[in-house]
Amino acid sequence: MHPVTARTPAPEPAEGIDPACSAHIPAAEMLAGDWIPLRRTPAGVLVATAGDPPDLGHWFPGETPVFRATGRREIQELVVDTRLDEVADDMANAFTRAHPEHAARTGVRPWQRAAAGILLLVVVGTLLAGGLGVVMTALAVLFSLGLLFKLGLAAVSAQPPPAAGPELSDAELPSYTVLVPAYQEEAVIGETVRWLAGLDYPRDKLEILVLVERHDEATAHAVRAVDPPGFVRVVALAPGPPQTKPRSCNLGLMLARGELLVIFDAEDRPERDQLRKVARQFAAGGERLACVQAKLNYYNERRNVLTRLFGLEYAFWFDLMLPGLARLGLPVPLGGTSNHLRTDVLRRVGGWDAWNVTEDADLGLRLAATGHRVAIADSTTWEECPARPWAWIMQRTRWLKGYLLTGLVYTRRPGDTLRRFGLSGLVSLLGIVLGTPVVFMCWPAAFLLAGAAWAGRPGCAFGALAMWGSAALMAGAMLIAAARRRLSWWTALLVPLYWLLHAFAGWRGLWQLVRSPFSWEKTVHGPTARPGHEASPTDDSAAGPAQVPPAQLPPDRLPPVQFPPAR
Repeated sequence: MHPVTARTPAPEPAEGIDPACSAHIPAAEMLAGDWIPLRRTPAGVLVATAGDPPDLGHWFPGETPVFRATGRREIQELVVDTRLDEVADDMANAFTRAHPEHAARTGVRPWQRAAAGILLLVVVGTLLAGGLGVVMTALAVLFSLGLLFKLGLAAVSAQPPPAAGPELSDAELPSYTVLVPAYQEEAVIGETVRWLAGLDYPRDKLEILVLVERHDEATAHAVRAVDPPGFVRVVALAPGPPQTKPRSCNLGLMLARGELLVIFDAEDRPERDQLRKVARQFAAGGERLACVQAKLNYYNERRNVLTRLFGLEYAFWFDLMLPGLARLGLPVPLGGTSNHLRTDVLRRVGGWDAWNVTEDADLGLRLAATGHRVAIADSTTWEECPARPWAWIMQRTRWLKGYLLTGLVYTRRPGDTLRRFGLSGLVSLLGIVLGTPVVFMCWPAAFLLAGAAWAGRPGCAFGALAMWGSAALMAGAMLIAAARRRLSWWTALLVPLYWLLHAFAGWRGLWQLVRSPFSWEKTVHGPTARPGHEASPTDDSAAGPAQVPPAQLPPDRLPPVQFPPAR
């Protein structure tokens, strides 16, 4: 029978809706197609649709569909509201069902547990047999190899980057979806929304989805209080475990209609032309380019010694190491924000693993495992750095625990890992994802070895020299990164003490990996950097004033955000 299309407004979502009419249709399919059956009428099945009328013969054989044009937002909200439990389950578990081989929730393999137990027995037995020097030397070798691998990647990044493609006109630009997961972020989300709404991008090709838990009324109110333009939307998440960032992003992916998609955290300030730059990079990068990672920096980097050290670490990570990985075509563990992705590729690889607490690193590895490429953008997103030690430790515990978990996931079947990544990719996986937490956890041994060598303990001098020598080389590389970002050079002298905090967080992460692998310790954000409250990022008493273009200044130094006119 032929469908009938009515070009009249649809009824209010709650008016005359019969949930049983669509109960046999997966919510994900309705969200993907922007349609939902409302109820049966004498004329046929009334279906609200935001696009071309779909073929519903499979779902309603022998019945006549009557289509009524409805806004996409209204349809999406109706599907989510009427199928909360199903949507919540898809957000949390669809990835595990579709990709169990890459899912954190499926756990570690028996051989991995056995290997960990054997390693523990060997270490304890060696110590009981008086082999402290042997254990320490082994730790020194692991530490030194891990650092030297990262230094090699930094050296590769010194090569000139590939030439950028031509500028794209507004007509050539792809549509873009911006996801902003926000939980208990009422202190910062309003200004972030204002900032993102002012990005230099055509308004008719931009949608911003602020993903908020339904019980988090304060954050939702803070978004609405700034009266954002129509392309900014608050999305109420279907409630359920785990309450994590990747789970919320999975609903954003279900709703996204942009050809490209990016995640920004609730306190982020990306450079205003970042979307244009990345779209240009995608256009020139070929089909294998699935993700472009922007560089990250901190707008409160000069608040105290801890934030300066964190800024130095980010300078090395995003300016030297990740570009080295990308240029060698090795797996790139993505940063937690400013990942720009091809939406269709992201859907094909399953979205995010809601149970992995470093979903960004996991996604970067999965893209490499499926033959895709990651590039680094010449654009910066400014974030807020945890300024207090315990907040820093909680955040770093989650990161290092997640790296350990991700490393275990991708080494469950070593043969498959080698086939998917190749030998160089496997070395990168071991050296970066597993190597980063292991290196930090080994670092306290450097102090023990130095003390033992000073006391004349035989066999300890080599280990002490190896660890402190490689640490000195790393500090030198960090000095190069500091110079590029015009950071204080003296901060690098404190790196050995800073790594002790990493060691504590790493061992704490290992403990959590055993006890609560999926727990997520939230990083609290707030207005810690305001104009006039700390030194300008263009000033440094040690280095003199830096000449930084206004577009590169941290956003809290720029004029107040005003919503631009629609383009």
